[in-house]
Amino acid sequence: MHVFLAVALCVVAFSGASRLLVANSAFEPLHGHFSQVLARHAARELRAAPGPLNTEQIKSHLEKSLDDLRPGEMLVWADKGAAATDAAKALALKLAAAAPVWTPLDGQSTAQPFEMTDLQADTQDWRILRTPHPQGQFYVAVEKNVLARSAEGILQTRDGILRNLWPMLLGFIVLVTMVLTRAALKPVQTLQNAFSVIDIKNPSAHISPDKHYREFAGFIGYFNALIDRLRGNYALAARFSSDAAHELRTPLTIIRGYLHRLVNQAPDRSELQIQLSLVAEEVERLISISNKLLVLSQADAGRVSLEMQPIKLNDMVGEMVDDLKAQHQDLTFSMDMPSGITFQGDNELIWQLTSNLFGNAVKYNRPQGQVQFKARISDNKLVFSLSNTTHLSTSGLDDRIFERFYRFRETDKKEFTQVSGSGLGLSLCREIVTAHGGTLKMHVEDDSWVTFKCTLPCGD
Repeated sequence: MHVFLAVALCVVAFSGASRLLVANSAFEPLHGHFSQVLARHAARELRAAPGPLNTEQIKSHLEKSLDDLRPGEMLVWADKGAAATDAAKALALKLAAAAPVWTPLDGQSTAQPFEMTDLQADTQDWRILRTPHPQGQFYVAVEKNVLARSAEGILQTRDGILRNLWPMLLGFIVLVTMVLTRAALKPVQTLQNAFSVIDIKNPSAHISPDKHYREFAGFIGYFNALIDRLRGNYALAARFSSDAAHELRTPLTIIRGYLHRLVNQAPDRSELQIQLSLVAEEVERLISISNKLLVLSQADAGRVSLEMQPIKLNDMVGEMVDDLKAQHQDLTFSMDMPSGITFQGDNELIWQLTSNLFGNAVKYNRPQGQVQFKARISDNKLVFSLSNTTHLSTSGLDDRIFERFYRFRETDKKEFTQVSGSGLGLSLCREIVTAHGGTLKMHVEDDSWVTFKCTLPCGD
């Protein structure tokens, strides 16, 4: 649209400017053209008139060559041998007294050449033509108003033609807009496609300036430098997460062991045992976070090592659901999957995947809620979904929940308090699925149901 408006504005501006230029500068060339045409007619009349000149007869013939000629606007006379009107005689006297400069007319025959000059007599402007004749100089005088009216008629005809051409001109503008837009956006689209395939994890992936217009060379160089800096920062962040997770696991494990021993040594149900148990829970949470950060840092670096082995989905999910039923008796669990589903995967990571999904389904459910698990094999792929009712407001629930440390907190129920969590679980789930070559997506089915659908290759 911007290109169309720019082209249309340029065309309209050019049309208006050309009209003004033509209107201000075309009169004199047109006057010269009319003078040449009138001189050629006069030359033919002189050649066709045998014997003495009859200026009145020649005048009557010449008047037919000019449109809208009014009485007294054309005068014809000769130096001698021909009768002249009083107006012609008066103009001849003023012409002789003025002694003007004569200019040869273009486009005339050498046998009958004409010259022209302009003369202002009283309030009238005259264009006077003359040519030599055996009986003396022959003169034809025309008021310049006559030539101006003819010129205005031509310009009006031109304006009428332009008005009739506007529909065609509009189509031309649309065509030019499409061509210019396509030509201008094609190199930009090519560059955008090159941007989209850059892998930030591949240190050797850059955009070559030689494959694009040289006008983009500076921008491409800046982009390559920016990508290299991002890769450096990305690598530093991934290394920090990995190192921090490694360093934290050992002391946290030791602290957990001492806490469990202190909890067992403390009197049952005493205040000390309760406080130690709370601290132990927080340590377990820190260990879980460090383990998740370690896996995520490995995924960022593309170094997730998978120990592929056959996994019996029915046994894994069955045991998990049995434990959850015992812990959450107010929820209804249901499973719909054929028996004997087996696929290739990393047992520990797949267990963490299903554990996180079931944990969220229980954590964000409502009292007397439901949890449904479905699975099937289709085209050598395992497709399973986990659906649950929820107390969360599903209107703002979107794919941002897969971002690290993002937690969706909106709820429709005031009686529900905020659930503790690190905001890493679903991000870890997607990384695990991606490492196995699958996909994980979330769907909001209605105002109270949320479904996570996972697709994994079954392997050989």
